[in-house]
Amino acid sequence: MDPSLRTAGRSAAPAADVWYVGVDQVPESLTVLLDGRDRARGRRILRDADRQRSLAAWVLARLVLGETMGVDPAALSFDRTCAHCGDRTHGKPVVATAGAGPDFSLSHVGGLAAVAVSDRAVGVDVEDVAVGGQPLASALTERERATCLSYADFARLWTRKEALLKTVGKGLGVHPRRIEVLDSTPTALPEELGRPGDFALCDLPLPAPYVGALAVRGPRPNLSVHEGAELVGEAARLVSGGRSSVQA
Repeated sequence: MDPSLRTAGRSAAPAADVWYVGVDQVPESLTVLLDGRDRARGRRILRDADRQRSLAAWVLARLVLGETMGVDPAALSFDRTCAHCGDRTHGKPVVATAGAGPDFSLSHVGGLAAVAVSDRAVGVDVEDVAVGGQPLASALTERERATCLSYADFARLWTRKEALLKTVGKGLGVHPRRIEVLDSTPTALPEELGRPGDFALCDLPLPAPYVGALAVRGPRPNLSVHEGAELVGEAARLVSGGRSSVQA
């Protein structure tokens, strides 16, 4: 695989890297990279389309983390213990293989899967603007509602809020109206999440009709965004050629 990917996110300056790929670009053959828990989790997802999106995101996450850490993607294991309540099934996933790995986050919607990796706490979210509809007013503060003139405005704002929540491993355990983001700057957070200045937000350049946002704990990172089809395609070629490992 491309050796330059091994150094992604490892510069001296704080950095974050995001990879995205079309769900239909991730072949079924790459599910061999998933472990038994990954597959069991997939079987619990009832809708086929949702299951395919989840599997594509986890295949991409393993490939990206494997490249970043220099390990076989299939050998990675993950700990899902919740940092807030101690439950071992619903926490933000962290790498549990061979010492501390980078923080990561994943998201998927429609035909797109995305993975973010950083040396700091990170969250990523993507949404499909083509879905359309009315902005969910109950999720917005009064000042945010004034800025949401279309569903596209709402989708962009929603990704920023969701990325922040994913950074701290809260998801929708915190009502999104308790978070306020104006432009791409957090202006209000619940006390348990920290101060708005503790986080930075970056909008992601994604192919239409998708929008996305990255959140990190700390100052604004050096952000790199990668189209992941080549990474996925090379892994698929190695697997179809009978390789037991896709590590270069």
